[in-house]
Amino acid sequence: MGGDTDVVFIDSSVLISCGRRESARFRALAREASQRDTVLRIPPAVYAEVTDDPAVDAYTTESPVDAAVQEGWMTVMDSPSYVDSDVSAVMDQTRRFIASASNRSEDLVETADAQIVGLALESLLADTADSVIVVTNDIPLGEAAASLIPEYGFDTQQVTWCTGGEFAGELGEDFVSEFD
Repeated sequence: MGGDTDVVFIDSSVLISCGRRESARFRALAREASQRDTVLRIPPAVYAEVTDDPAVDAYTTESPVDAAVQEGWMTVMDSPSYVDSDVSAVMDQTRRFIASASNRSEDLVETADAQIVGLALESLLADTADSVIVVTNDIPLGEAAASLIPEYGFDTQQVTWCTGGEFAGELGEDFVSEFD
């Protein structure tokens, strides 16, 4: 394959748990990106969630995500290509998977969740990644990525999902998941 070794996608559940830019958790995320020599990727819907979230905005006038993008260790991706039938299909499957796993209606599943899985598959299909890592504290999202992407011809070892604390140990300290 011609892509980066690992392409890392970060969900809003992890970014929101990091809090303000100066927090130990946010610095740990930046340090992990540097150590892995990678740029963390977020879809447009995650960017909208974390920059419009009053809990994040209350900490600083500039969102920590905007600062990370300016510093170069995070990037906001373009929306997934809905014209690619595999990408659209996996996004629809992601909504159904998460709805079933979380016992809620499909229309209540966040667009950001479907975009993460769609972009992860798109990266593998386009050969811009050898493997993808989905970092989320949202267990149904992580399980959807790990279960659905291999159905498109990729090895299960090419798709990893982990919680923020598994990605960077400091993100797990004193963290209480909203999904417990």
